[in-house]
Amino acid sequence: MKNCVFTIVAKNYIGLAEILGESLKENNANTDFYIIVADYFSEDFDIEKLPSNILVAKNMLNISSQQWVDMSFKYDLTEFCTSIKPASFSYFIEKTNYEKIIYLDPDIYIYGSLNPIYEMLESHSIVLTPHIVTIQDTFQGERSESGLMSTGVFNLGFCAIKRSDSAKKMISWWHERLLDKCFIDSYDTYFTDQKWMDFLPCYFDSDELYISRHLGMNIAPWNFFEREIYSEKECLKVRNREASSLDGDYQVIFVHYSGYNYTEMKRGNVIQNNISKIKNYEDIKLLTNIYANAISNKSGIFDKFIREKYSFGTFENGDIIKGFHRRIYRSLVNKGLIFDNPFSVAGDSLYQKLKTKGMTKTSAINIDKATKENLQGVGKKLKIFNTATRWLYKLVGLDRYLLLIRLMRSFSRFETQIHLLTSDFDEENISY
Repeated sequence: MKNCVFTIVAKNYIGLAEILGESLKENNANTDFYIIVADYFSEDFDIEKLPSNILVAKNMLNISSQQWVDMSFKYDLTEFCTSIKPASFSYFIEKTNYEKIIYLDPDIYIYGSLNPIYEMLESHSIVLTPHIVTIQDTFQGERSESGLMSTGVFNLGFCAIKRSDSAKKMISWWHERLLDKCFIDSYDTYFTDQKWMDFLPCYFDSDELYISRHLGMNIAPWNFFEREIYSEKECLKVRNREASSLDGDYQVIFVHYSGYNYTEMKRGNVIQNNISKIKNYEDIKLLTNIYANAISNKSGIFDKFIREKYSFGTFENGDIIKGFHRRIYRSLVNKGLIFDNPFSVAGDSLYQKLKTKGMTKTSAINIDKATKENLQGVGKKLKIFNTATRWLYKLVGLDRYLLLIRLMRSFSRFETQIHLLTSDFDEENISY
């Protein structure tokens, strides 16, 4: 019986996903590949011309129309694509005969046979990979341990299951939580679909769940510090960088090129956006050069969709939906307000409520991308703020000041700002 691999993308990453698919076929001719598109195509786009392995999520997943609208509005692109992952697994279980099903992020490239994963699934129902596998008294990774704790133990750019009761149980549980808890939100300790998997070792025993420490699986920027790449007889292999390690050598199976600028990679420029201070490992250049060449050599595939606009990135009139708008909507819905179509700009819509309060204006600052590292003049702004809070401290005293700043942690969330739209929840806007 055949097995399958699938990925989920917005339509601009279809080309990147097709490059993943080609790398799959080079090493795994008997594995089928599918691209699930969590997006809409324009009316003048001929969907019939798409390859048969490209599936439009809205047409195939068991998600109601109202849930689809709700999720596609309140989640940003990354959150939405990951929120439908369990529903996609369910589709392959319910609508196909595949025995073993693997999910891979579209920015992954396959270097070898997936047979080691299929062998793991012979005796287990679920296979996951942790972000890191090396214990160190003094941590050497560029992605901090606290950063890894905030994103979870396992990286869900990869997840493998086989058709079984245990896998079905996990998928049903996972799907239920991602309907409203797939945000990137440090306050609620969510990180898309990923951090939920930290529970799995509590729920499934070692006969059901396999946590793979195979160094050749899910090689990625967050674990470059522990994995050394080398070439042997035209085969890429990996070993632990620590000489004392007993892990041995492994063949590279797949690499996760997370956080790179793929358009720049096509031009030969390797830019890592997520880990700004990543070391320039000489051996890792083997991997980045191969992927950059793959994108460049397949630029026709890559360029075909890369400029496509995300369907759920704007209101119906083309105005950009900001993260602030998505979280305000989430909060209002959780307070009992109903919006049949939050993308609408007509009548008594959410858009009109936001516009009345001046919340739909464009800005030179991209609030969703702004951080203390890239915001200009942050030092001067901080100096002014600190001066103001010193005066506040003198005015109210220590106890009231400490209570106030504790309150401000909750109050600073976008969801709490519903008081700017309505006074109906003035006594409960920090709880939702």
